[in-house]
Amino acid sequence: MGDVDVSVMAVLAVLLSGAAIGTLRLLKGRRIGWNEPRETVWPNTRGTVLSATVQMSHTSRARHESPLVLYAYQVDGRMFQGHRVRANGPCANASEVIARYPAGASVVVYYDPADPANSALER
Repeated sequence: MGDVDVSVMAVLAVLLSGAAIGTLRLLKGRRIGWNEPRETVWPNTRGTVLSATVQMSHTSRARHESPLVLYAYQVDGRMFQGHRVRANGPCANASEVIARYPAGASVVVYYDPADPANSALER
């Protein structure tokens, strides 16, 4: 009977680890698809910077600066506006970022082909 218990436990361990791996892959796929897009496969189009400013936020411990770059672009005859600079992660220095994107500048906009409203200026 001890051998059966060990076999059952081994099978259960394999099944549970397979389910855990599958769940992690599913969650990672959702995270990449929504928060961190697979920008390497995104097509691009030309856009125009509408404005670029440094946005400040404060917590009880620190001040945080982030770039806010508004841009317009067109995909398949439809107009879109975006604000995300980097597709993956935050930008390092807000002042340097907005200096690269002055109002009126022509820019390359990378967009999600499944949802063209989801875009970024940098990969």
